[in-house]
Amino acid sequence: MDEDAGGEGFSSAPIKSATKRRLISPECVERSKIKMTFIKNKRGLFKDHHALYEDLSKKEYPVLINSSSSQPGNKVPMDLLKINKALKHVQGVQYVKAAGNYFTKVYFGCARDANAFLQNKDLMESNNWSSKIPYDSIESQGIIRAPVELSEESLLVNLKASCTILGVKRFFKKQQDGCDKPLQTVLVTFLASAHPDHVTYEHIWMPVSEYIRPVLQCFKCYKFGHASGACKATQICSTCSGNHFYKECSTPNNFKCSNCSGPHSAVSYSCSVKAAKVSEVKNRIMGKQTTYAAILKNQPLEINKNSKTLSNLPVSAKTPQDES
Repeated sequence: MDEDAGGEGFSSAPIKSATKRRLISPECVERSKIKMTFIKNKRGLFKDHHALYEDLSKKEYPVLINSSSSQPGNKVPMDLLKINKALKHVQGVQYVKAAGNYFTKVYFGCARDANAFLQNKDLMESNNWSSKIPYDSIESQGIIRAPVELSEESLLVNLKASCTILGVKRFFKKQQDGCDKPLQTVLVTFLASAHPDHVTYEHIWMPVSEYIRPVLQCFKCYKFGHASGACKATQICSTCSGNHFYKECSTPNNFKCSNCSGPHSAVSYSCSVKAAKVSEVKNRIMGKQTTYAAILKNQPLEINKNSKTLSNLPVSAKTPQDES
């Protein structure tokens, strides 16, 4: 049958097959150029993110504000009266509370008003403010054990979970030669109110365990429960407990704890007072109601016994030197 007549015949001429082109939109090209931005701080290596409240079941929604002019060596204090006046016409504000000398928490009754406040660039610029959601309001943390060969960058990019992973921090242990030895212990921060039961690194399944937060200790007076930024007490030496900075100590080998008067540094886990604080935190996580005072009063021998094991706990790089 003649092919020109429209029948189903064969032709000796080669047939050119139509090639399909993959169309890529300009938006996809731009997205492919974007690289993940990392932020390194004391809490570890984090992805750059600007989170808003998504959980609508909370009773209140705090937003942390501070001066955008604050620098590490030159922090600007917050004036509650000025803040109160600036928030006069902001919708949804329930109350304002100081969070140390350089931060203020603004509490809202609903997520919509808190998110609108976070996104109000004009208000932030006119008052010279920076705003963010406090870590403990939208984040949770857990511990995994990962091979020391894996860097924080590799873990942050490749770890997968049922919720978004915001940051990772590998723990180190100080050696006798002064070097930091990397441990398998890794702290993972999740964008969720509770951490998942496991994460995966490619095909490797890693369980997530509860993270017991370090006891908050001031590096100015070396008491517990507050940070040095909010401390108004006299500077104490962590080595000899004198009224000077530890770097200015004339007797660096003469240890005397300012909390228990023991022959060790004020930041040592050998301190019975610090051991009691650690036990209090552990009991709170385990659902026990034993207080710090009760532990010190009723179980002094057990505290001293535990202090030997507590001194072997993995510690991060956060030391009094970090505050200088």
